[in-house]
Amino acid sequence: MADLDPETRERVLKKLAEAREWTDHRVERLSGWPYYKLRAGDYRAILTWDKDNDVLIVEAVGHRRNVYDRHLPP
Repeated sequence: MADLDPETRERVLKKLAEAREWTDHRVERLSGWPYYKLRAGDYRAILTWDKDNDVLIVEAVGHRRNVYDRHLPP
C-alpha cells in the first residue's frame, strides 16, 4: 500500500476499518478463489479472511482494472 497516493491509501484503510466491524457486509467472496475483495472507490483490496479467528489479511491492493490480473495466479 506504500505506493498508493495518500488519499487512496486513507480511503482503503477506512474501508478496512469498517470491514473489521461488519465483515460479512463489507467483503465479497471472489468466485473460484479462496480470496475476498473489499471495494474502496476505484480500488480493490484482495483479502484472505480467517473466519475462525476473525482476521482479515490484505494480500494486494490495486486499481480495479488490473488488480486481479496482477495478483491472482493464472
